[in-house]
Order: sequence, then C-alpha cells, then structure tokens
Amino acid sequence: MSREEISVRQWQEQFKAGTFDSPDIHTQCGAGWYDWFCQDKALAGRLKKIAKVVMGITNPFILDHYYIWFKNNALVSGPLYDDVRFEPLSGKRDGKYFLVALDYPPVKEKWTLFTERYGFEAPEFVCGSVRNMIPYVNQLGAELESGAPSPLTAEEKAVSAYIASQPDLRGFTDLHRVGGHTYSVFIPSENRKELIHAALNPARAPVGFQEEQAVQIDGIYVSRHDHEVKADPDLGRSGRKNAPKRGGPQR
Repeated sequence: MSREEISVRQWQEQFKAGTFDSPDIHTQCGAGWYDWFCQDKALAGRLKKIAKVVMGITNPFILDHYYIWFKNNALVSGPLYDDVRFEPLSGKRDGKYFLVALDYPPVKEKWTLFTERYGFEAPEFVCGSVRNMIPYVNQLGAELESGAPSPLTAEEKAVSAYIASQPDLRGFTDLHRVGGHTYSVFIPSENRKELIHAALNPARAPVGFQEEQAVQIDGIYVSRHDHEVKADPDLGRSGRKNAPKRGGPQR
C-alpha cells in the first residue's frame, strides 16, 4: 500500500483528532480506502459510518498488532457496501486476518464478520447493531492472540457428524452455515435443501429446532429443522453467493 501502515490504536487517535474529516481524495486514501465504486466525495461519509466498529475496539492485541484498510464493494446485483479489513502489521496472516462489512447485501443483518480462521465461505458472526459487533471483535482479538479456533468449528464438526448418521442425507453436498447456528445441506438426488440446527442449550436453540429429536454430539445438540426447505434455483447448488475474497477476500 502507498500509505503508511499504522496501528489501529494510532488510527483511532487520528480519527478522533479529525485527521480524516476532509472529503478530498488524498485524505480519504490516507484514512485507508484502497478501492471503491462509489463517487469520491462519498468516501468521507461512508468512513464515518463504518468507523463506528473500529472506534469501539479496545482489545490490545488488535489495537497494537493490526492495521486497517477499507473497500467499497459492488456485487453483480444489489447496492454498494463497505468493509474494513484488519491485517497483521508484521509477519504472516496465519489465520489472523478478518474483515467487518456494513450492509453486506446477501445478509439481512446490518453487520457481518468474516474471518480467515473460520473461512470466507460464510460469515463467522452477523448482528443488527454495532453495539453487538464490537464485543465480538474484542473477544475475537483475545482468541486470535491465543491461537484459539473459531467456536463454530466444533459446532460444524458436530453438524457434519449428525448428517453422516442420517441415511437419507447421505450424498449431501454444500454444507455451509446460513446464519446464527443454522446450516444448510443440498441433497442432489432429491434436488432439495435441508436445514440443520445446533445448540449448546436446547432451550436457546434456533427457531425450528426439534428438541425431542435432537442428538447430542460432543456436547452440542443437533437437530433438523421442523420442515423441508425448497432449493433456491437462483442461488444454484451451493445455496449461497460468493463472500468477498482476498486470498480470502480480494483487494
């Protein structure tokens, strides 16, 4: 990148001081915009909106060991959306790269987190408020510092084991998380999708969870959704649109 890579802590200090307030393109590139499809004059306003998640970060590992950069993105269809990308200041990514998107069109919630450790095929976390995203990112920082895997990894393994135990789901393809603690599988022989739910506590399981039919696998309760889901022909067999990528997400 042509600009100086400063820590998130330094970026917060400069943002508070008004360093990035000017709408001129030189200032906005200095703030970290790398690529955009919107008009140049819109960048400053977009920065203030997505900066809310950056300014809420208090985890020292992220503050002192990461720098950030921004993208304004365009999918094949739908509105433009922005994301902020967190990259280690030194060394290899080693599973520590992540990004937070604002108003990512394929997701109904307002804020979406993609992480390298979980994989970019599906979000690790989505929520409707930046107040809910900030604590998750701060906890993520502690987990990345310790090298802890995503808590969803164990959940997905339990779901995979459950599906493998169901005779009518054999030959499934495209297991992926579709939000919360719900997963989708495609059964090619029947041209249908089915939803599978997971929960640590059945009393707090996703809507559609069938507690009476749930199976406990490695401490995680797994069950089918309470009705069949028709395949969506517009999304194809994968059942999802592509997430942003740059070796994961792309620059």
